[in-house]
Amino acid sequence: MQTTTQLFIIIFLIYWAAVFWLKKRGTLAKYNISAFGPILMIETTRGLKYIDKIAAPKRFWRLFANIGIVLMFAGMIFMFSLVVFSDIVLLQTILNGTVIEPNEFHELKNIILIPGVNQFIPLVWGIIALVIAIFIHEMMHSVLARAEDIKVHAVGVIAALVPIGGFAKIDERQLYGDELDDLDDPKKDKKEQADGYNDLTASIEEIREREKAERDAAEKAERDAAGYETARQETAEPEANKHSKTSDRP
Repeated sequence: MQTTTQLFIIIFLIYWAAVFWLKKRGTLAKYNISAFGPILMIETTRGLKYIDKIAAPKRFWRLFANIGIVLMFAGMIFMFSLVVFSDIVLLQTILNGTVIEPNEFHELKNIILIPGVNQFIPLVWGIIALVIAIFIHEMMHSVLARAEDIKVHAVGVIAALVPIGGFAKIDERQLYGDELDDLDDPKKDKKEQADGYNDLTASIEEIREREKAERDAAEKAERDAAGYETARQETAEPEANKHSKTSDRP
């Protein structure tokens, strides 16, 4: 087991070095592949026409999606109930002193579901199953988007030596509509870029300072608006009095 782990680490480091070298040469970008450390995002537009054909029966896919939502909530309730039931059984076994002795099922390598590491998931068949699951999952994102007439720009696979995920690049403006317009403020984005602020990497202190600055700016805007309204009224009153005196003259 130790030899296998060492061999896997060596292979992974060689793979990572190859990714770094290909990224530096620009080879990955040439084939629409993005690299984030050892993780690759392989993007393609091939197959989008087939997705359109699959999504053609739109009423069927909408019904399919609605049934899926109901089943998802049913699955959530079932899994929560299963966890609660398991905890109750575990507590009873502890109180009764009948705790099961640890065996191969409790080993760390068998708790994590990594093909080839978990002794009950063969490497080859585990990777094949993972690829099929990723393909179906991401294809359904694209199919349901097209069933709702939302444009799909590309699809792709996320890999780190082996496939670990997938993605579908869906047109967010069509998906979110006006909500995205409210969030997508170019002036705000430019100001945040100039300040070096990023929502994804900001610390808690930076977020609090940003929120405080926004509150202060909003309060200042309200005070300025109130001051402007007061000044306008003060200017309007003498004019009104002047017109009143003029109209009182015979």
